[in-house]
Amino acid sequence: MGTVVAWIALLVGGAALFLVWKLGLDLAQATRRLDRYNRSLYEAGDQIRKLEEQLAQTTAILRVEMAHQGSPVTVRPEMTVRAVTALHPQAEQVLASLHIGGCSSCAANPDETLAQICADNGLDLSKVMGNLNSLFQAGLPSANGGSRVPQPVKVPNIELIL
Repeated sequence: MGTVVAWIALLVGGAALFLVWKLGLDLAQATRRLDRYNRSLYEAGDQIRKLEEQLAQTTAILRVEMAHQGSPVTVRPEMTVRAVTALHPQAEQVLASLHIGGCSSCAANPDETLAQICADNGLDLSKVMGNLNSLFQAGLPSANGGSRVPQPVKVPNIELIL
C-alpha cells in the first residue's frame, strides 16, 4: 500500500512539474507578445506626437498668413513663439540672441506667447518686439509690387559664457 501511495505521489508531482514547465513557456510567450504590443504602442504614440507637432506648426503658419493677408507683417505680444518663428526664417536667431530659446538654460515653450515669456523671464517686451519687427523692415518689394519679402538680416553676435 505504501508503494502505491508513493507512486501516486510521484505521478502527481511529475504532473505538477510538467504543468509548471508548460505555464513557464506560456508566460514567456505572453511576455514576448506583450513586449511587441508595448513597442507598437510606443511607436504609434511617437508618430502621433510628431503629427501633433506638424499640425501645430502648420496651424501657426496658416494663422500668420491669415492675419497678415494684405497688411504689413508685424509681431504682436499675443503671438506664440511658434507663430513668430513661422513669420521669418531668422526669428529664431533673434529670439536666441535675447535668451529666448536656443539653448537648454533659456528654452521656451513654442506655444507660449511673447508677453508670457517676457513676463516670466523679466525681459523688456518692447525690446523683444522691436528686434523681431526689425526683421521685416529690411525686406524688398515683391515682384507684384505688394508686400515685402523677408531678406536676411545681420543678427547681433551672441556672447557665450561657459
